[in-house]
Amino acid sequence: MRRFIAVTTLAIGLIFGCVQGALWQFDRYQVRHTNNELIKKNIALPTLDEVSLRTLKPAEIAFRKISLTGSFAPEKEILIRNRYHEGKYGFGVLTLFASDNGKKYWVDRGWVIAGKDAMTPPVVQPVTSEKVQITAYARIENLESQVRGSVIALPGKASSQLQTWNKEQAIQTEPVYFDLIDSSNTSFKPLVPTLLPELSDGPHLAYSFQWVLFIFLVVFAWYLVIREDRKNQPAKL
Repeated sequence: MRRFIAVTTLAIGLIFGCVQGALWQFDRYQVRHTNNELIKKNIALPTLDEVSLRTLKPAEIAFRKISLTGSFAPEKEILIRNRYHEGKYGFGVLTLFASDNGKKYWVDRGWVIAGKDAMTPPVVQPVTSEKVQITAYARIENLESQVRGSVIALPGKASSQLQTWNKEQAIQTEPVYFDLIDSSNTSFKPLVPTLLPELSDGPHLAYSFQWVLFIFLVVFAWYLVIREDRKNQPAKL
């Protein structure tokens, strides 16, 4: 009897862990799938103007094309480490952009290859402070939080990415940034623009089914152990 209780308790614990694993992976699948569908839909929509940033919800803005008129601030620039392009190490280039409406935004101007060594700075495509019109993809930091809330109604944690950039340059920007696509001054157009996210649902759904399979394996193993114990029990006279 003690062995039966111990084996059954272990099986229940393993099944509980497998159920949690399956639910977690399925949640990740739902969020990622909904995220991808949102991006696909927003990319195909018409180009926004700056006023729309104040009237639309964050999830309605993410990855929409937007047209802005204003000027870059070349003295306010940040290099983002650990950016790769075709297997080559480099940096992302962020430059502050001030719109004609007086709003400040960070603009991701794409990728540049790293210098030949740690002491050699990368060669960054220059911009000036002349007035230009740019076209870009709008990015919000908490897209997954927006999606997660729509899927399972749980609040997400706010990202501190923009706050980090702002603190480094001692400025305050709007809660959205942009991936530059084009500019009225063609020399500002990124040579290697920032790529859109890979629209793949990933392996999460398969992993969820894998956890379900583990549940059946645990049940089958429990059955084999109990059956073997019963076989080994002495026959009653």
